[in-house]
Amino acid sequence: MHPIERLRWIARTDDEPATSIAGEAAWTLGELGSKDPAAVLTASRRLVERQPTCGPLWWVCAHLVASVDPFETARRLSAELYSDPVPARVADSLAASFTSSDLLGATSPVDVLQQALARRGRYRLRLLAEPRALRRDLHLVGSVADEVTGFEPDEADEALAAASVLLVEPELASPDGLLVAEPYAQVVEAAHRRHVPVWALLGTGRVLPAALGERARALAGDRVRLLAPRLLAVAVDETGDGDVARALSTPSCPPGTELTRGAP
Repeated sequence: MHPIERLRWIARTDDEPATSIAGEAAWTLGELGSKDPAAVLTASRRLVERQPTCGPLWWVCAHLVASVDPFETARRLSAELYSDPVPARVADSLAASFTSSDLLGATSPVDVLQQALARRGRYRLRLLAEPRALRRDLHLVGSVADEVTGFEPDEADEALAAASVLLVEPELASPDGLLVAEPYAQVVEAAHRRHVPVWALLGTGRVLPAALGERARALAGDRVRLLAPRLLAVAVDETGDGDVARALSTPSCPPGTELTRGAP
């Protein structure tokens, strides 16, 4: 398939994990850049406009538009995405803080959490997801948790009763906070009311510079909500140290000003 056709598929897809979308985009943009370097910027802008809440996609595009060797950069980025150290850090942090008797709450998606639970520890899990995502996410974590119960976001108060923590994998993050789908923002607010600590699981490519976070939020509109850092108790990234302020203020990609230049 020609790179342009693959990019059209990436722009349209809406049911793939963020890592898969970003990994496919990296290889496709890298191939495109090896033939027509000038086309990478235009293609990247179109991708993030169609997939504005996919943090790893912004991360890939910010790297590639700043690269002098898009193909080699794409190879490196894809390797980083698929060897993400964050699930292992999450597994260690959960094991240090909770036991198998603890009840964990989690919102969709659960890609990082599924990998973490597969590495270490089995817990009782209450999963909050919109109907379209609930079956998929229950399948993902069903074999790696001792017990999983599914709830819709408007059942948050019931789901979080007796929960020790709420685990959230944001669409993306920046120094301003977490960008999450509106229904899951309401779940976080319910956790805050119930004094349930909220942990952000920040997989590779999720933390962006402030300007990219602002542009993503503007493009996504009312589909998403920005959650202030004060609502978080812990942020687990590749360092595993849990400090929220540090995690949100250390993006791992270039500023990406080329992706926002000329934006309204």
